[in-house]
Amino acid sequence: MRVGTYRERAAHGPLSRLFCRVWSHRLPEGFDGRIAVVPDGCADLIWAGGQLMVIGPDRTAAFPALAPGETILGMRFRPGAALHWLDVPLRELVGRAVPLREFRDNVRTVEEQLAEEDCVLERQRLLKAWAAGEASLAAAPQSLVETLFDELGSGALHGSSAMQALGERTLRRRSHDHFGYGPKTLERILRLQRFLRMVRQPASGNLALLALEAGYADQAHMTRDVKELTTFTPWEIRRQLCA
Repeated sequence: MRVGTYRERAAHGPLSRLFCRVWSHRLPEGFDGRIAVVPDGCADLIWAGGQLMVIGPDRTAAFPALAPGETILGMRFRPGAALHWLDVPLRELVGRAVPLREFRDNVRTVEEQLAEEDCVLERQRLLKAWAAGEASLAAAPQSLVETLFDELGSGALHGSSAMQALGERTLRRRSHDHFGYGPKTLERILRLQRFLRMVRQPASGNLALLALEAGYADQAHMTRDVKELTTFTPWEIRRQLCA
């Protein structure tokens, strides 16, 4: 989000049955650096490089090779929504970027339409219209899976209603199927996301307080965990996001 122009907003209408966010990212002309994409427990559908791609969930930061000047269009799947639409467990997509045509037979026509459109706004409109049609026919995400994601996002693994309803073994299997990894890994990733949201606030306080507010045992725990997941220290992340 610190390189080029990044825009993100909530998905609405039929689109929201399958996706939670719609985003675009335009890279600067002549850009030759690296962009870190940190894990968020989600999968995305993107238009990049002239094709639709499924971006699986990551365990650690990814550093994709992106073309300078390109505008990437993306839609983030709702928690638990990608499994049935793709008909593949997300544990098979962790850390992978796979052409959508490997999962769906009906995408070549829309890919040709998107490739022929020169206007980015019109291309995004076409993509959203096609995705909304797909979403209207998709199975609704399982409520317990979304509940698990929300509860882990608030730091409530132990005593979560999803764990109580499903049991530990079933919960672990469903978590691997819907998110790519087990509840404990998902909890770590969503705790990282809490830290990232907090550190963007103008009055985010010192790192020791941020660690406790985000749910870490202490600052050393936060530093170790954040660096393992992103390759950056919390201080480096705050310097970049707040520059």
